[in-house]
Amino acid sequence: MKQLHKDIIGALDRLRVSSLYVHNAELPGAHFSIPELNGRKVYLVETLAVINAIVERGTMMLYGGHGGGKTTLSKYLGQIFMHYSKDKIEDCILRGHPQLTEEKILGSLDFAQMMNPELIKEGKVKVIWNDFVDSSWKIIDEINRLSPYAQNILLSLLAEGSVKYHNQSRTLAPFTLFATMNPKDNANFELSLPFLDRFALALPITMPDYDSFSTIGRKDKIDNNLNEWLRDFSLQDVQEEVKNIHYTDEAELFVNFLIDSYRLCCRISKETNESLSVDKTLCKGCHMDAKDKVCCKIKHPLSVRVKEDLYRYGKAIAWFLGDEKVEVKHIEILAPYLIWHRSELSKKFCDELVQNKCEHSSLRTDNDVLVDIQLDATKDIIKLIRKEFDGVKSFLFEFEDVKKGKLSEEEFDKLISASESSQNNFLILTSEIVPILKGKYAPVYNEICKYNDKISITTDFKTLKSIKDELAYRYDIPNRAYIFEQIVQRLRVLQSNEYTFTLTDESIKSVDSIRNLVLKVQPNFPKRVTMFKKIPLMDFNNDECELAIKCISQGKWEFYFKGEETNIIYKILSDING
Repeated sequence: MKQLHKDIIGALDRLRVSSLYVHNAELPGAHFSIPELNGRKVYLVETLAVINAIVERGTMMLYGGHGGGKTTLSKYLGQIFMHYSKDKIEDCILRGHPQLTEEKILGSLDFAQMMNPELIKEGKVKVIWNDFVDSSWKIIDEINRLSPYAQNILLSLLAEGSVKYHNQSRTLAPFTLFATMNPKDNANFELSLPFLDRFALALPITMPDYDSFSTIGRKDKIDNNLNEWLRDFSLQDVQEEVKNIHYTDEAELFVNFLIDSYRLCCRISKETNESLSVDKTLCKGCHMDAKDKVCCKIKHPLSVRVKEDLYRYGKAIAWFLGDEKVEVKHIEILAPYLIWHRSELSKKFCDELVQNKCEHSSLRTDNDVLVDIQLDATKDIIKLIRKEFDGVKSFLFEFEDVKKGKLSEEEFDKLISASESSQNNFLILTSEIVPILKGKYAPVYNEICKYNDKISITTDFKTLKSIKDELAYRYDIPNRAYIFEQIVQRLRVLQSNEYTFTLTDESIKSVDSIRNLVLKVQPNFPKRVTMFKKIPLMDFNNDECELAIKCISQGKWEFYFKGEETNIIYKILSDING
């Protein structure tokens, strides 16, 4: 098991064993892929909270009853991951109440300068920013007690990571933010949809179950030294690892399909129509108004932020579970918690869900309990989208091939014919893919194929450059960007060189940058390994190159480089020679 995983899981287990946090609900469908964690449950609350921390600029809202442990968990994780003392974590908290002003949220002007004008530089009074602003771990307690005025002040902090006070702005370093929200009372304000959209994750937290209550109330077990639990742990290192997780092609397609499914309608553009909606007469008589279709259940599309967050958090859940790549299953598990609070669903659909749950309450299991109408309805929506994706993904893959010019003309014609078939009643095909294929690609696909063939066999730089120049004004070619990329790749192949040289153990150990390169390819260095393992690198001129390293004899390693530039070779050799 990787050390960082071991550190995190160990800390979570210690919280649980110490009775500091006891929620036992599990994240449906999630399982650890790490052998050492086989059988270890993936708990819902702690998992989503940790995922929010290991994503750079993570924002999460915890919603639930009074005393459910929302703020407590946020503080505990801040102490553990950031090594903050109990006192320092308190300084990170912005406690919501209706009288919060801009000064109480962001900061104040330097009183000393205001009293002594000669201290003022460049005509600006210095701003003394609050600890909440500068902290890398932020907690907003009872966020629904913030007035609309206070919510607007926080919008830029949540969305862009910047704040402005008087005539000065401040760009914040990456941070992790948790917000807690209790049920409505007389001192609450409504949170607008644009404000809620700034929170990537949202989780309704129920009170602990009967079994969990047996461990609550043992105050003698509270540990005030959580900041010392993981002395050598670096949250930034974890965040860097998360960024380097890759997606499978299928998972990328699913993310795009999921977001598109929330906006598709064969009658109107949902994002620009307020008078017509699925709760009124929009779907009346439409062949897509069916139980297994999602368009008739969704009032408004999702924002672009949801796509960006799904992509980031998908990497985090895959990393946390110990998987090498993001797969469709990761997005399906996580998506409801990134979407339910940022969307509006049909009232009819939600009412039918509640009625169905109540009618079958005697047959329910723990997983059937209605936690939040919007969340549970969103889970059903995601299941429908996944089912539809499985039926249409072969077309989506072929459409990607069309954009890259990989299909033959015969295959292109077959794709249009199959997409138009009445057997394939998918809204994305009829409303988007077929019109694009017939309207944009069909008139020029013969030329696209000719361009591709010419690029693949051309070995002359001038010819490739002339094709690129010609395409610059071919506005009728819808996939110009992909053809441009093919030309760039072809030029790169023609200009690539191969280099091979040998280094000793001593030479490698003497230069940290080289040793780090070797460890990426051969993690067991200096143990002998005879197999090549290739990894992509970026040259010092930002050109792609490839590195492989193998041990050819005791203490001697062979380096193999292939790339357009040689700077990386010169850099390594010069580092060795001092």
